[in-house]
Amino acid sequence: YFIAETKGTMSSMELREVEKSKIACAKKFFCEISAEQVKYDVVDSYGKLMDLVSQ
Repeated sequence: YFIAETKGTMSSMELREVEKSKIACAKKFFCEISAEQVKYDVVDSYGKLMDLVSQ
């Protein structure tokens, strides 16, 4: 399984603090519940999403 959080930008300078906190919480949550069976990542384009899917 994988979960991708899509954002318009990957620049941490452009993400609001609320979004940064949500990303950090989601990474920790999926890491703890999945025993690495769920991959969580943040992508900013369809191409990067497809790169993750093909891994």
